[in-house]
Amino acid sequence: MEKNAVVLADATDADLIAVAEDELEAAVQIFHVRGGRVRGQRGWVTDKVEAVDTAGLVEHALQQLYGEEKGEAVPKEVLVPALPEDTPALSQWLAERRGAQVSLRVPQRGDKKSLMETVHRNAQQSLALHKTKRASDLTTRSRALEEIAEALELDSAPLRIECFDISHLQGDDVVASMVVFEDGLARKSEYRRFQIKSFEGQDDVRSMHEVVSRRFRRYLQEKLKTGEWSPEEGRTPSPRTTAARSASRTRRSSSSSTADSRRSRPPSGPWRSSASMTSPCAAWPSGWRRSGCPARTTRSYCPAPARASTCSSGSVTKPTASPSSTSAASGASG
Repeated sequence: MEKNAVVLADATDADLIAVAEDELEAAVQIFHVRGGRVRGQRGWVTDKVEAVDTAGLVEHALQQLYGEEKGEAVPKEVLVPALPEDTPALSQWLAERRGAQVSLRVPQRGDKKSLMETVHRNAQQSLALHKTKRASDLTTRSRALEEIAEALELDSAPLRIECFDISHLQGDDVVASMVVFEDGLARKSEYRRFQIKSFEGQDDVRSMHEVVSRRFRRYLQEKLKTGEWSPEEGRTPSPRTTAARSASRTRRSSSSSTADSRRSRPPSGPWRSSASMTSPCAAWPSGWRRSGCPARTTRSYCPAPARASTCSSGSVTKPTASPSSTSAASGASG
C-alpha cells in the first residue's frame, strides 16, 4: 500500500498490528495511520522461543513497539488481531505512556477491518520472504558445518550442536546456559538455563562437569523411555577397571609362560641332549618325574628305561646318560 494513501475516512489516528506465524517463527507488521492516511509502516520477524499464541505475540509486539515511546507517538487507538490475556492492564499501561486514554481492540467490520486484512497479508508476505532468504543460505550453512566437521575430525557434519557457558556475578549466583543449533540455525525453543547445585562458590570446571553430566543423564533418560537405548548397551568399564584387567591378564599370561617353560625345560646334567629339542620325551631319564609326558597314565614316573630306543608314547629317545646312571635309573623303574 502506498504511503499517504487515504485509508480511513474519519481521519482516525491508529496503529494496526497484524501477525503471521508458523511453528517456529512469527512476522509482525504495523501500519501507522495518522489523520486517516498511512504515514508509516514497519515490521520484523522473530523466532518463537516458547509455545505462545497470537494473543501472546500481540502482547510482546506492543511492549516492543511502545516500551520507549511517550506522548503522541502512542496513538488514541491500537487495533490488533487478538486481545492479550490482561487487556485492561495493558490498556492502562498504554494510557500512561500516552498521557491520555488509549483504545485497544479488535476491528469487527468496515474500513478498519479491511485495512487489518491488508496488514495481515503484508505480514504473510514478509514471513514468506524471510523463509525464502533463509533457504538461500542453506549452501552457506552446509559449508560452515562441513568446516566444523573437518576441524573436529568428525565423520559427518553435526546436525545438532549444543554449546554451554558458565556465568556468575562476582563469584555468586553461578548459572550455566545452553544454546542449541540444528542444521546450522539457532533453535531458541531448546535453549536452557541450569542452576549449579552440587557446590557453592566459583569453579568453572566443576560447574561445566555438573551441567554436561546432567544434560547427558536427561538425554539417556529420554532415549530409555523411547526404547532407543538400554543401560546394558551404554555400560563401559572405567579406565581404572580396564587398566586393572589388562594388568591381570598380563600377569596371568606371564605366569603361564613361565610355568610352561619350566615344564618343557629338560633337566641339566648328563641327560641333556640335542634330542630334547625335537622329542617330547627325549633326554629324560627313567624315574624322572615329568607331569607333561604323553605316556603318563597311572604312574608318576616315566615308564621308558633310559636304554630303550622308544618310550611308551612312541617318541624316539637318544639316551645320553652314563651307564651307571642308566643302571640306577633302570633299577628304580624295575
